[in-house]
Amino acid sequence: MADDDAMTPEELLGRLVRLFPDFAEYWNGPDNDERDSDGSFTLHGAFGEFSAYFCERYEELPAERVQALAWLLSECMADPDSDLDDAAASGFLENVAAERFHGDFERYLIGRPLEFYAQWGEGQGL
Repeated sequence: MADDDAMTPEELLGRLVRLFPDFAEYWNGPDNDERDSDGSFTLHGAFGEFSAYFCERYEELPAERVQALAWLLSECMADPDSDLDDAAASGFLENVAAERFHGDFERYLIGRPLEFYAQWGEGQGL
C-alpha cells in the first residue's frame, strides 16, 4: 500500500476491539488461524476473524456498536482501490452476507458497503 496514512492491520484490530471489547479475547483465543506464528496478521485476517465473532454473536451486539461498525466499514471502503477496501469487502462483508441476520444488518450500512452488501445478497437470493 503506497498511502502512508492507510490503516495498518494493528490499527484496524484496535478499532474493532474498541467497538467490541469482547473481540480481544476471541482474537487471542487458540482457534484464531489468522495470526502467523510471530503474531503478525493482515487486514484481511483481522476482518476475517472478526466476521466469525460477528456471526456468532450478532444478536447480542448492541445496536449502537453495530452502527459504529457500519461507519467504520464506510471509512475502510472510501478508497475503492485499497487493500483496506478489499479486506472490508471480501474479508468481512462477503463472509457475513449470507447469514441469518442479512436484512437486519443491511439497514445499518451506508454508501459503498451497502452497495456491495446488497449486490452480494441479491446474488445469493437473499
